[in-house]
Formats: sequence, structure tokens, C-alpha cells
Amino acid sequence: MFETQAWAWILAFAAAYLCGSVSGSIILSKFFYKDDIRKHGSGNAGTTNMLRTYGLKKAALTLGIDFLKTFVGITVAKMLIGEFGYAVGSTAVTIGHAYPIYYKFKGGKAAACMAASMLYLDWRIFAVEATLFFTCAFATRIVSISTLLAAVTFPLSTWFFCREVMGTPVGHSYIAYTVYICIFVIYLHRANIKRLLNGTESKFGSKKG
Repeated sequence: MFETQAWAWILAFAAAYLCGSVSGSIILSKFFYKDDIRKHGSGNAGTTNMLRTYGLKKAALTLGIDFLKTFVGITVAKMLIGEFGYAVGSTAVTIGHAYPIYYKFKGGKAAACMAASMLYLDWRIFAVEATLFFTCAFATRIVSISTLLAAVTFPLSTWFFCREVMGTPVGHSYIAYTVYICIFVIYLHRANIKRLLNGTESKFGSKKG
């Protein structure tokens, strides 16, 4: 590990960003349908749009790819700069997912990568956030509000389950990442928030959805 070397931090971020730029939804839509998922539905290159456009199996494959690339990106970053690689790698992967260099910087909304980063950090955080997500999704049938709920509560669950390191620089990096991803996910869902306020956001099971 080279956590004291500036080049290692730059390389860690760049490598994770390139991993994040691999879009499972775009790859699968082009491979199976000779199409681009961004031409359909919400225009978003993410799991939810894959589910609505191509069905459960393709959505599950998309989710698997997005989890895998997140794990790879974080692992590479940690190999280069140690425990700080979690925050650096997670941040870079989510930016790559939203603004992929391979696809003209038009990607997804980072929800799957956020979920994968939760699981990578602590399975208990993932379990709590997944419970909140699916409970909200079942009650409202709105994916966006469920994603926003998970994003907003991520810093709190991280503080609770990782509180033994909260007084250390590594703990500070965990909180910095979770606050960043909360703000980033809210920003990426700004159109959804506007529709939620207007009462026009799509629900699963509705004709519009």
C-alpha cells in the first residue's frame, strides 16, 4: 500500500472511476437487444429503468454488474491506499456510474453503487438500509422515494455500526463519503423530487409505470 503517496490516491480514484463507468444496463441492452436503455422509459441507465423496460432478469443482471464493479473499484483503491480506499473508491465509482466516460457521461443515478458500498462496508448497514428501502417501496410503490430514504439514513447507520472508529481519520472518511453520497443521490434525483412534489412520480403497478 502507498497511502502516503499522492500518485497512489490519484491512481486509486482514477481506477475506481473507470470501474464505475462500466454500465451494466447499457452493456446488456446493447448485447441482448441491439438497443440503448437510455432511449427508453426515464432515459436513465439504471436498474429501475431496466426492470420497467426489459424485465426482472435483465434488471437482476444489471444489479449484479453494478455491485461487482463497485466491489472491484473499492478493492483496487484499498490495495493502493489502505482503509481510506473505501471512501475514495466508493466516491469515484459512484461518479463514474453517473457520468461514465465510456458513454458520453450519461449514466445512472448511483443507487445500486450506493447499495453495494453499504454491503462492502458492513453487512448490517446494508441489511438495515435494504429493510428501509423495501418497506418504503412496498408502502409507496415509488422507487425514488425509497432510494432517497436510504441515502438520507446511510450516514446515521454508518455512524451507529462503525462508531468504534468514528474518532479516527478512517472513521471520518466513512462519514465524509456517506454525507457526499447522500447529497449526490439527492442531486441526481432532483427531477424525481420535483415530480414527487407535484404528485406525478411513477409508481410500480400503475399504467404510467
